[in-house]
Amino acid sequence: MHVAIIGGGAAGLSIALTLHSRGIACTIYESKDAPYRGLGALMLAPNALRLLDSLGLYQQLRSRGFNFSTVEFRDESDNAHDKWQMGNRDKYGYDALRITRPAFLDVLRAAVDERGIKVKYGARYSHVVEETQKGVTFQLGDGTRVQADILVGADGVYSEVRKSIAPTIQPIYSGTLALIATIKRRFANTDLNQTTKPPQTTFFHSQSNALLVLPQEHDGSQACLGTQRKYPEQSREDWVHLGYDKDKLYNLFMQDASKWPARVQDTMSQIDKNDIYIWPFYALPDLPSWTSLPHRRTILVGDAAHSIPPIGGQGACQAIETAYTLAMVISTMSKIPNAPADSFAKSIESWQSARQERVQKARLFTKQLDNNRLPQAERAKLPAGTYWEAGQHPDLSWLYGAGLANSEAKGVTRVKVQKSPTGKRGTVTHVRAATVDGTIDTTANLQNLRRVGTEDIIRGAC
Repeated sequence: MHVAIIGGGAAGLSIALTLHSRGIACTIYESKDAPYRGLGALMLAPNALRLLDSLGLYQQLRSRGFNFSTVEFRDESDNAHDKWQMGNRDKYGYDALRITRPAFLDVLRAAVDERGIKVKYGARYSHVVEETQKGVTFQLGDGTRVQADILVGADGVYSEVRKSIAPTIQPIYSGTLALIATIKRRFANTDLNQTTKPPQTTFFHSQSNALLVLPQEHDGSQACLGTQRKYPEQSREDWVHLGYDKDKLYNLFMQDASKWPARVQDTMSQIDKNDIYIWPFYALPDLPSWTSLPHRRTILVGDAAHSIPPIGGQGACQAIETAYTLAMVISTMSKIPNAPADSFAKSIESWQSARQERVQKARLFTKQLDNNRLPQAERAKLPAGTYWEAGQHPDLSWLYGAGLANSEAKGVTRVKVQKSPTGKRGTVTHVRAATVDGTIDTTANLQNLRRVGTEDIIRGAC
């Protein structure tokens, strides 16, 4: 079994490391000539951190990021009106983590190198040449043809691999432009910057504006400030030009800054215009399928399959979940003897259905959080239930709770067997992946494949 992975970002690295941990050979094909460290930062919740911990990465990540549990929502008078618990070590096993994207990718790439996983840089994917029940042949930009049992598209929201599955689907601009600045915290005599207590992750709202203050680095000595503006869509070239127009970005960022509380104004005064960058919010329409038909040997993960806005951190978290669970299904299927030719496609179909359901729930949750950071005047127009209210969500265990990497969480694969000619052992005739809380099974105990003439439940723990 060999898996080809297109894209060396968070999703591609995650599935490569998970496959390797299960003894499945894989190669990452990255179009860039050298590792790209990226910009900005990620917020990772317990559901992703648990999986990364199972891969032996959590302690390194934790030491390089800002660990926190609660996000506060405050109005323009600096009154706290709500909160959201993004992590809780006692309740969910992990606090949340804010980590810069370069630091996150450095940790994953170091693990890939240490574990001997192949990465080919400057290898631009072109197209699928042929796909059968047994595998995929695809071509690189230089004309090289590669054969693999499975092709995984982890190449982002502008995925080239997706063209072989959903050629007409394109990312849609949301109409919202995020403006982001990184500052070193100047320890002024304000609560926001005091060194006597940990800095607080906070969303501020006024009648016409919103501002995020997100501490990062392990000691909180750096902070990311973020706001958003309605902005007309630009061509990709024009977005690049806007990103270099630092005076314009600074003026956009500082609109209505005088209306914020004094401690917020003090923090905003530390912004250097050269440290502002933009993030136009693009999202994918729901894809009818993340996999090629009929054989399902080409599979999309991460933003190539389901882009989620960054608020709440579930964009990265769900990308990691999708990559991890797919690797588990591939590993399980590779160990089932005498499986019929269509069993892989059927298992992937079940996995996809479960994952799409869970991602949709995460999207709705994210939309509530996103609406909660709207300016107050806009949020007031929304019906109840469409924005975040902590009292309506006392428990987020469905999202953050123990699952795939918890030793007590059991995944299942349902296998139908029929009597063999000798009567001593069953022959697999059908495999259907079942789910627990929307997540796919882990590994199958194949020694249980001894009963015949019935359906067996093969149970396995991560």
